[in-house]
Amino acid sequence: MTTSRLGALAGVVIAAMAGCGHTRYLAGTTIPATEDNLAVVETIEQYRELLIEKNIEGLLLLASKEYFEDGGTPQANDDYGYDGLREVLTRHLGRVQSLRYDIEYQRVTMRGDRAEVDAFLNGAFELQSETGERYRRVNDRHRFVLERTSNNKWRFLSGM
Repeated sequence: MTTSRLGALAGVVIAAMAGCGHTRYLAGTTIPATEDNLAVVETIEQYRELLIEKNIEGLLLLASKEYFEDGGTPQANDDYGYDGLREVLTRHLGRVQSLRYDIEYQRVTMRGDRAEVDAFLNGAFELQSETGERYRRVNDRHRFVLERTSNNKWRFLSGM
């Protein structure tokens, strides 16, 4: 190959490499490290830390006033909104003696000012019960749904 052809080939390779942007990902995931994805995951991490601390007031601050859980059943008697969230958190966290709660983020889907986060939960907790302490494990898929507020914060619509 002549020097001029080698130089031309090198120029094409360098130009092609420069045109290829490298996508950055959130640590330990295949989720692109966009500003929105990072803010959503940081909000969920705040939730995880507050949950471990059993900080009900802090958890309520992360919930949207539009928060709603359907309980995953067809019956409406286990559904609750923002007002019922305090009662549910108080009832459940009041029994927790110790808690380990890890979140493996799998996908973030943005739809305007709404984010759906698919994750795998891995945790264990010790409950105080009338019959003594009981240990439970959580290993399951989960979906968090959040909305962006007018002051550019993310708040939970469901999944807490």
